[in-house]
Amino acid sequence: MKRADWIIAAVLFAATVTVTVTAASRQGIHRDEAYYMEAGEDYEAWIEKTLTFQLSAPFSDGGVARFWEYNHEHPPLMKVLYGLSWRLFHTCRCAEDRALHPGPARLEPGQRHVTLPVFSLESTAFRLPTMIFFGALAALVYLFFVEAFGSRAGAITAALLTVLQPRAFFHAQTAGFDLPVAALWLAATYAWWRALASTRRAPGVTVGIVWGLMLATKLQSFFLPVALGLHCVWVWARTRRRPTIWPLVWMAVLGPILFFASWPWLWHDPIRRFGAYLGFHLNHVHYNFEYFGTNYNHPPYPWHEPLGMLVTTAPVVLLALAAAGAVIVARTPRKDSLGALLLLAGFVPVAVFFGGTTPIFGETKHWLATMPILAIAAGAAVAAIARALPLELGVSSRGGRGALAAALVAVVAAPAAVETAFSHPYGLSHYNALAGGAPGGADLGMNRQFWGYSVLGVMDWLDEHLPPKAKLYLHDWNHDAYEIYLRERRLRADVADAGMEDPGIRASDAALVIHEKHFNKYEYMIWAAYGTVRPAQVLTLDGVPLVTVYTRHP
Repeated sequence: MKRADWIIAAVLFAATVTVTVTAASRQGIHRDEAYYMEAGEDYEAWIEKTLTFQLSAPFSDGGVARFWEYNHEHPPLMKVLYGLSWRLFHTCRCAEDRALHPGPARLEPGQRHVTLPVFSLESTAFRLPTMIFFGALAALVYLFFVEAFGSRAGAITAALLTVLQPRAFFHAQTAGFDLPVAALWLAATYAWWRALASTRRAPGVTVGIVWGLMLATKLQSFFLPVALGLHCVWVWARTRRRPTIWPLVWMAVLGPILFFASWPWLWHDPIRRFGAYLGFHLNHVHYNFEYFGTNYNHPPYPWHEPLGMLVTTAPVVLLALAAAGAVIVARTPRKDSLGALLLLAGFVPVAVFFGGTTPIFGETKHWLATMPILAIAAGAAVAAIARALPLELGVSSRGGRGALAAALVAVVAAPAAVETAFSHPYGLSHYNALAGGAPGGADLGMNRQFWGYSVLGVMDWLDEHLPPKAKLYLHDWNHDAYEIYLRERRLRADVADAGMEDPGIRASDAALVIHEKHFNKYEYMIWAAYGTVRPAQVLTLDGVPLVTVYTRHP
């Protein structure tokens, strides 16, 4: 790897993080984020109080449970990072805020955190680790591609098409697990490819470490050994030589060690608690999801749902180039079986849903690890075009070839950039040109959105138009996110949560409807309670309603 490639990777990392951080303040806080932010505060408090000897028995079962019991259905790595980032980069956390968000990990009366005033919004500070993972993902895609295929034009294209995906861009600005685990999935795949070509043990150790970090991030990590194990079988079947087993050994040794060490909740009664963690996900609730006009909330689901979502949400330029690039990679003889590795690493995250029983409420986020693989395939197509174009146009000078390559990358990346910019901050409502954009997605009966995050788009209107001490029916905007907006002073402090369901609607002065098919009943309930069908405000994306506000006295 040349020094210039490391510089390009660093620029891609810095640019991705900068753009994402800049855009994040416009994206609303989704319901799961609020839980992870709260857990991050709890975990950070345990770490800080333990290091400063403020806890008498921090490692006892009671000392651990006080801080680590909350949200123990998910591994802790990202929540720990969110809490630490919040502690380090948010402005001072004052005691008066505690009344809005009390809890064991919050400040005691009279205490005060003095931290670096880097981010005025604590949600941005919480989200920073995901944005760093996003930048690292862009850099990894570039380095992986340039080492495997040798084309900088293709590598830059692959990195840009990884970043410029509206739904990936959305998840990169959340305190969630899906983007980080996708980045780690690619990192493990890259490390695996390097380990199989090496006689040293160090690359295998890297695979084990990365898998351990994946285990500490999200459940999808359990499927990585399937992809890598199948690749081992492929290599043996095609070459009749046994690939090195050291990466698998280090995965088996280091993965569980890192997983267990990172999660204090498991330290006491590990078998029962690990079983409860698995049981939660094996018996996960099936939330509502609309797909081609049908609302699904229990299996069986259409086996093709991930393919339908992929074809209707990914930028068309990515889909077209990825298809061409996959053919090019498949037809190019290689000794390292890279094509098979990319196929398996990209296919396994999607294949989990083909059985029709896995919950589908997360749309593309549950197989986000597939998207960088598609971008790498797209980069292979661009690399082939970049090699052929100068010959076709008779350009022989080095400067001329460089200019052509730069122009090609710009032309390829521009449509995806426009889609991402246009859909922000409502990336979960984005549909591509094949679907007809957001209006076409609505006409097709595709899921409008989820997680209740889009209410930020009406926040200024609410602050300006709601009467003093108004009671607001939040609908799918959950109470934890509401509290964070109060703490950030993006919602007036006198606006109260009216409560849930029909009692909350009847007690409210204003009510929200966050549009999804299964939420239609709440609009009817509001009409009946308010005696009007006329909205006071409607938030739209390209004419498609996302949030409607009703007031009792329009």
